[in-house]
Amino acid sequence: MLIESILEHAPIGFAVNTMDDGKVLFVGHNFESFYGLPKGGLSEVSDFFDKVYLDPDLRERLRTRVMEDINSGDLTRMHWDNIEFKGLDGKKRVVNAMNIPLPEQNLTISAVQDVSAQFEAQATLRAAEEQFRGLVEQAIAGIYIMQNGHLVYVNQRCAEIFGYATAEALRGVDPLTLVVESDRAKTLEHMQQLADGTVQHMAFEFTATRQDGKMMTIGLHGARATHCGRHATIGLLQDISEKKRDEEQIVRYVKQLEGAVMRTVEVATTLSEMRDPYTAGHEKRVAQIAVAIGAEMGYNGQRQEGLRVAGYLHDIGKITIPTEILSKPGRLSTIELELIKGHARASYEVLRNVEFPWPVAEIALQHHERMDGTGYPQGLKGEAILPEARIMAVADVIEAMASHRPYRAGLGIEAAMQEISRGRGTAYDVAVADACLRLFREKGYQIPA
Repeated sequence: MLIESILEHAPIGFAVNTMDDGKVLFVGHNFESFYGLPKGGLSEVSDFFDKVYLDPDLRERLRTRVMEDINSGDLTRMHWDNIEFKGLDGKKRVVNAMNIPLPEQNLTISAVQDVSAQFEAQATLRAAEEQFRGLVEQAIAGIYIMQNGHLVYVNQRCAEIFGYATAEALRGVDPLTLVVESDRAKTLEHMQQLADGTVQHMAFEFTATRQDGKMMTIGLHGARATHCGRHATIGLLQDISEKKRDEEQIVRYVKQLEGAVMRTVEVATTLSEMRDPYTAGHEKRVAQIAVAIGAEMGYNGQRQEGLRVAGYLHDIGKITIPTEILSKPGRLSTIELELIKGHARASYEVLRNVEFPWPVAEIALQHHERMDGTGYPQGLKGEAILPEARIMAVADVIEAMASHRPYRAGLGIEAAMQEISRGRGTAYDVAVADACLRLFREKGYQIPA
């Protein structure tokens, strides 16, 4: 009975049958649930394929493959990953399954794990990556990656700017050969500063020569990054010849480059969220709440923009946490909880070398700190916590409580407001808490969808 109880309550579905005559001795609830079987609907192993796989072609392919694997006696063939099918209930599922033969006991233990959510999340992530690749290839700005003094990647727009028909024609080229002689020394100095880490990013202009010999002014924004595991420079560039003749056009191009950076931040956030589909949109909503609180507290537009960027990126460190932990519907173990808590410092490590005009990395590091020192990861108190991080802490709590999570339904705005009121002056900064309560209770602010 103890063993049956353990198997029944395990997160993996189990079934046990005799080897000689295929009698099913035990079927766990999760086994039936994962395969879409009715309770008590399986008594003979021979009935399994007919009852689980409705598609006759899929049924016969799997029956042949599985029986060949079992009859081989090779234990390495007793594991089957990412089996996609539609069950009796019409629901599409993806499972991993394995058999454990125990010939001395005349038993076979079958185990199944529902990986539908992870499979869908991976598919969504792949689609997002394809979308990101499409954005880069179709961008209106030239995009390049440079390593060891040579271009290892350029998009089609970059090739067009320099007058080449294809991007491939520029790959492997020393970019200094595209710069006019009088600007090469200055351009080389900038490139070396990025390459050796003296600066993390910079913007500059130089005069370049197109393939047809015409000269143009290039505006470039480059950043130190990593490509294929090695240091590289990644950047955006545009032909700004017209901007040099028109100051108004210069302003528009600068804004365009700034917008490209913000879209890159948004895409980075989207890629991160794709690994945790249950909290998709969390970073964006936290950013919006933080900006609203900052505005209520009198922050100017520049500081509000810093809150927006920090909100989008405050959980970027979750890319270091396994997907199965992020989307786990049950209670986390102590080790899993510590892994989750590590995301604040991981976010800091990802962001600390990026020279934002705001303390984005420090805000990400401190957004789980509390005014009374009960937060993490550093246990900071009071004035040791950045003002923006105090705002982010309140915004993060509100969004988390109001939204659904794998392990609970959303608790609602009023429950979040009660938590902020309860922690006012202890966990949460008084001025931030008061601004938040005014926004939601007096001014009717609502979290954007």
